[in-house]
Amino acid sequence: MKVSPALVLLLAVWSARWQRALPDSIIHIGAIFDESAKKDDEVFRMAVADLNLNNEILETEKITISVEFVDGNNPFQAVQE
Repeated sequence: MKVSPALVLLLAVWSARWQRALPDSIIHIGAIFDESAKKDDEVFRMAVADLNLNNEILETEKITISVEFVDGNNPFQAVQE
């Protein structure tokens, strides 16, 4: 099979202009922590940041988070959040 030089040039130009794909979707997750669990919040945020930086795990998705703190002695507050 013979490949024309024009086709090779076209492919070379196209591949040079190819850019990494932008995030296709945003995954929003939330967490509810007891007010005394500030360290858990920090670990949660670090884990999500690590996932967002690792393109082998999430190739085109990004994770956003929301965190709420509730009084551990008030189970109804967690339900409302």
